[in-house]
Amino acid sequence: MYHLHRSKIDSVKFYNRYIICILAIVLLHNIATKAQPNLPQYDAKKVHFGFTLATNIGRMQVETRPDFLAVDSLRNVSVVNFPGIGLGAITNFKLGKYWDIRLMAPVISFVQRNLVYDFDNSQKVVKVESAYCDGSLLIKYKSERRKNTRAYVVAGPRFSFDFGSTKDRTRGYQNPVVSLNPITFGWEAGVGMDIYFEYFKFSPEIKTCQTFGNALFRDNYPYTQSLEAVYPQLIQISLHFE
Repeated sequence: MYHLHRSKIDSVKFYNRYIICILAIVLLHNIATKAQPNLPQYDAKKVHFGFTLATNIGRMQVETRPDFLAVDSLRNVSVVNFPGIGLGAITNFKLGKYWDIRLMAPVISFVQRNLVYDFDNSQKVVKVESAYCDGSLLIKYKSERRKNTRAYVVAGPRFSFDFGSTKDRTRGYQNPVVSLNPITFGWEAGVGMDIYFEYFKFSPEIKTCQTFGNALFRDNYPYTQSLEAVYPQLIQISLHFE
């Protein structure tokens, strides 16, 4: 119960940050639309560079085996989500007035999700921690610029390598370890807003990241034998500076 309560607290904190971020964006938008146009030649450049700061909440879609109740005395498997952070580089290539190609690489993200195993007379909590080095190639579609703001959407493929993979860690019945494959592929999509300031462009963005295929690394212990598939997911709020 402690872990489930902790998850609720962390989720509330994350969504409180999300609400604060939305309110800040609205305030910045109102200020920007009333100000004189900044960086009028910014969008004429073919290439832009920048960096991103992100906060995230790691999630996992877990599918249990149809016969998982027959594994030892296991009764239930649940997921506890935690907030994380990220930092990375941006390279943006202009394709046209409304289209860009956006390379997000490298992006380092720290993510944690816990698996809670409820047995007949006990409970085991398995930490699934990751330190991802991500690379994304995104298509960005932008709206018409209104003074110092414009909205946009992004989507594209994603590659991740987990430096924190535990697939080689010693494990056992009293030392539970659930590992994910260190290399995964997926996609991401999101929405954001470009806000032009006097010396730089600021872009708050929210997106979801999904993984293709089953990322579970199997071993011979009940903690993975009870699982059919694991699909890592991520909800991320990013602050881009270019």
